[in-house]
Amino acid sequence: MLVGTLVSLLVNTAHPLTNTDTYFHLRFGHEFLHRWSLRHPGSVSTFATSDWVPTQWLSEVVMAKTEDWFGLAGVAWLSGLLEVMLFLGVYASARLRAEPLVAMPLTALALYAMQSGLSMRPQVVSYLAAAVVVAVWLRTLDDHRMRWWLVPLVWLWAMLHGMWPVALMVGALSAVGLALDRAPRAVVLRAAAVTGACAVAAALTPVGPAVYGAVAQVGSRTSYFAEWLPPDWISWDSAGFAVLLAVTLVGLWRRGHNSWTETLLIVLAGVFGAYSVRTVPLGAAMLAALAAVPLQALVTRGTPPPRATGREVRGILAAAAAALVVLGLLVPHTASEPLAEPAWTGPALGSLPPGTKVLDDWALGGYLMWRYPRLDLVMHGYGDTFTTAELDRNDGLITLAPGWQHALHLTGARVAVLRPWSALAQDLIAQEGWQVEHRSPTLEMLRAPNTWHSPTPATAPHF
Repeated sequence: MLVGTLVSLLVNTAHPLTNTDTYFHLRFGHEFLHRWSLRHPGSVSTFATSDWVPTQWLSEVVMAKTEDWFGLAGVAWLSGLLEVMLFLGVYASARLRAEPLVAMPLTALALYAMQSGLSMRPQVVSYLAAAVVVAVWLRTLDDHRMRWWLVPLVWLWAMLHGMWPVALMVGALSAVGLALDRAPRAVVLRAAAVTGACAVAAALTPVGPAVYGAVAQVGSRTSYFAEWLPPDWISWDSAGFAVLLAVTLVGLWRRGHNSWTETLLIVLAGVFGAYSVRTVPLGAAMLAALAAVPLQALVTRGTPPPRATGREVRGILAAAAAALVVLGLLVPHTASEPLAEPAWTGPALGSLPPGTKVLDDWALGGYLMWRYPRLDLVMHGYGDTFTTAELDRNDGLITLAPGWQHALHLTGARVAVLRPWSALAQDLIAQEGWQVEHRSPTLEMLRAPNTWHSPTPATAPHF
C-alpha cells in the first residue's frame, strides 16, 4: 500500500502542469519578486481593480523562483514534493494513534478523497498543515501538554495559503472539548492561550492584520467559482470522503466511550466535507488522525498501538525519498512544456501590441496571463483581484446574461480568445459579426469588425 500510494502520487505529478491556476500563481510570484509590494499589490489586468490582500504570496514566490531556476519541470517536481510531504504528514498523524495496518489504509483513503485538490497550488500546504494541527491537538488531549510551536507554524501558514484560520477553529474547538472532557482548568486556559497566540501571530506577517480582512472577502466571492459550490456526492473524491467519514463514525460507535474533543473535531471535518468542493480535501486531511483511534480499537480491542520503530521510520522516509528521486528523473522529459496549445496561438497572440484588451475564456485566463504577460485580459481565475461588480460582469459575459453586449462594449476589447463551443464565441460570430481569424478544435481567435465600436468614456457607465 505504501508503494502503491507513492506511485499514484508520481503518476499525478510526472506530467505537464495542466491546472491553469498554477500559471496565475507563477505570474503573481514573479510580480511579487520584481514589482509588487505585499501591502499594496498591483493587478495584471485593468479589468481587475479590487484592493486585495495577498494570502499565499510566499508560496507564489517559491513557485516563481523554482521556475526561474529549474523551469516548469522544477515546478512539477515541487508539486510532487508537496504531495509526498502531505502523504508523510497524514500518515504520521494517523500512525501516532494507530498501528501501520490501520494508519496506511487510512492515509491512502484520505489522499484518495483529496484528489480534486492535489495539483500545483498552495492549497496542498493547507491540507498538510490541517493534518498536523489536528494531530497536535489530539496529542494534547492524550497528555495535556501544550505544543507552543503551533504559533510559528500558523505564522508561516498565514503566508503560504489562506486556509490558515482552520488552525484557529481547531484550536478553539479543542479548548472547548478539553473543558467538556474535564481536563484541568490550567490545561484549558493554556489551550485557549495557544489559540490566541496563533491568532496574533497570523497578524504579524509582512501583510499585517489586513490578512483577516482578506479571509472575510473570500466569502463574498465564493458563488462565482465552481470549487466553492457544494460537493457532488457521486464524484469519486466526495465518495471517498463519505467512506472515510462513515468508517470514522462506525469506529466511534463500536468504541463506545469517546471524548468531546474528538467528537467536535469530527463534526468540524464533516462540515468542511459538506461545505464545498474546495474544502472536501481539508476535511479528509483532518479525518485521518481522528479515525485512527476508533479503528485501532476495533482491530486490537483497546490495546495501545506499538510505537514506530527506527526501521519503520527509515523505511517510510527512504521510500518517499526514492519517489522524489524518480520524479526528478522523469519531469525533465514529461513536464518541461506548458499546456499544449494550437500552433497559431504563439505567433498570433505574441504579435498583439502590448496592452491589447482581450476577451478570454475565464478558465484559461490564468494560463494566458503567464504565457502572454503583455495582454490585458478581461477575466482570470484569481477572484480576489476583482470587485464583485467585475465578477458579475465576467459571469454575465460567460452566461450571456441580458445586457452582455453592452457590457462587452464597455470593456473595449476587440479581440477574443475563446473555446469554439462556448455560447459566447458562437453569439459573437452569429449576432455581433465578429470574424474568426484563427480556429482549431480547442481554441479560436476572433476579432471585432470595424463597425463595432466601444462607447466613449463620457457616456459609458461604470461597473
